[in-house]
Parts: sequence; C-alpha cells; structure tokens
Amino acid sequence: MLGWNLDLGLDVGSCSTRIYHRGVGIVLDEPSAIAFSPTGQEVLAVGAEAKLMADQSSREVRVVFPVRGGVVADHQAAARMIRELVRRALGRRTLFMPRFVAALTTGATSVEQAALLSAVQSAGARRVRLVDKTLAGGIGGGLAPTERAARLVVSIGGNVTEFGVVSRGRLVWGRNVRFGGRDLDEAIRKMMLNRYGVTLAPATAEQMKLQVGAVLPQMARSRVLVGGREVYGELFRNLQITLDGIPDLLGRAISPIINEIHWSIAEAPTEQRVEIKATGVLLLGGTALLQGVPQVMRERLGVPVVRAREPAHACALGLGMVLQDPSKLSRDGRRYGGPV
Repeated sequence: MLGWNLDLGLDVGSCSTRIYHRGVGIVLDEPSAIAFSPTGQEVLAVGAEAKLMADQSSREVRVVFPVRGGVVADHQAAARMIRELVRRALGRRTLFMPRFVAALTTGATSVEQAALLSAVQSAGARRVRLVDKTLAGGIGGGLAPTERAARLVVSIGGNVTEFGVVSRGRLVWGRNVRFGGRDLDEAIRKMMLNRYGVTLAPATAEQMKLQVGAVLPQMARSRVLVGGREVYGELFRNLQITLDGIPDLLGRAISPIINEIHWSIAEAPTEQRVEIKATGVLLLGGTALLQGVPQVMRERLGVPVVRAREPAHACALGLGMVLQDPSKLSRDGRRYGGPV
C-alpha cells in the first residue's frame, strides 16, 4: 500500500479529522487540534493529546483548532496538523506523500475551497481532488450512485450542519448552517449555570451530553455525575445531577437546524418535494448518535428519517468508496458515477 499507490481520503472537520486508507479502511479519527510551543516553532502534539492540553490551559502550550465552521481558518496550523496526522495514520515516514481525496464543506465559497486545497497541498500531498462533503456522506451512508429518486442528506457535525439533495450520484443543491453539536454543549453550560450556579468547561458539557445520550426524556439516563467550578469562588465540586429537563433542552436546541431544513424543503422544486416526502432524510454526523434525534426530526419535518449505520464515519467511508475509482468523480466534486 505504500509508495506510488498510497491514496488517502481526508475528512477534516471543526471537531475531528478522519483519514481513510485505500485498501485498509479508516485508520485515524482524532480531534482537529495541534499544540505548539509558545513561540509557535515546535509542534508538541496533535489530535487528542493536543485537545487535552487545551483543556489544561497551560501557558507553556499554544493549542490551535485550525478548522472553524467547517473551513480552514489557520492555513499554516492546518497544514502542519494534516502532515502530522497523516504520518501518524501511516505509522511510519514515507518517501512519497500520498494522493488525497478531501471532503469540502457543502456550500463552501471559492475562497474556502482554495484554503482547503492549499492546506492539503502544503501538507505535502502529491495530488488533491475535492469532493462535496454531503455527497461523500450520502455515498458512505448507503446511497447508491445509480439511485434516481432525490434524497435529502443531513449531517449534523460539531460546528456545522450540512445538508442537500442527492440524486443519481449528484449533489443537486446543498448548503450549510453554522450550528452543531457544540451549540448543544453550550445550551447545557447555560442551564447548569442558571440552575446550579456552576460553570462547566466545554469538554465537561460535551461529556454530560454524551452521558445524557438523548433528546427525548423517555430515552435518557436518569442521573449523571458532573464536576464543575463554582462561579463565585475556587471550589471544585461534584454534583449528582437529576436530568429532568435536559433532554427537552437538547430537543429544543436542535430546532434551528430542523427549521432550516424545513424551510429548504419548502423552497425546493415541486418534483423534489414530492420525492423527499417519499424517500425522506438520511441522517449523518456525530450528533445523530443522540437517541431520539431521528424521531424529533421525523415529527417536525413530516418525512421519513433514517440514521446511517455509521453516521459519524459516513463521510470518511464515502471517501473510501470514491478512492476505489476516482475517475468517476467530476471535476467540481459534486458528482460520483455516471457521466462526468
């Protein structure tokens, strides 16, 4: 697999970076973070280790999250992070850097597209092809390129929700909303502050969300242990929190996403609306793992909602399928299979 036949799929998100190695599978899933020395010259850590350093708030470390809102915000940091993560994924240094198929955020501007392309090239890639993220996720989630009926693909990520209509292996239209799982974390932080007077670190709020595990009360766990720092003072305390109201809070917190999707369906051409009402939504993204999300979306949108088998990894799996025959990918990255 090494040498000239080394091909990788790269899904760089605001929260996580996933790498698919052709012929092997997903070989890396790490937080999109890189830690530098205070001068910024030396890379101290990447991935989970770098994210942990950010949580520790050390002055001896400068932690950068180079992807924000689904797009590259810090070109130099992104390039160095990608290079280090690729080396980690391959397990050894290689004579030739790989060829990439990289996922591009749906609805990205030409400037944002150029930023991703430049970052991956600066990381040492020999060649880069871009594919729309919603299209890749749809393929990885089980949509066949030959499927004629229009299907709405929705991916709820950490900072961004991307969605669009896929038909016959082509992204007909798509857009993104700067809202995702971290907004649910922030809703929990505000609730904890108002109810208990305790300030939670973002990472703690995220863990609490995962422990709650649902947006419907009947599916949630009843209690959870939470550690937080009191607002007035330096006392760190553990609380046994009753989860009354938290699933409902999360259910309300995803309303902006559902409202945007509902509006987009209403604005779609009549033929597409009819097909979407029949075929429904293919749900992707890490936030889709919360119990009850498909049910809430189904009730509010009035269409079938099916969660992909591996929603968090659907995009990376789709990139892996594209790697099997990159010649089927159109130049603009919005079609896979059929005439290009």
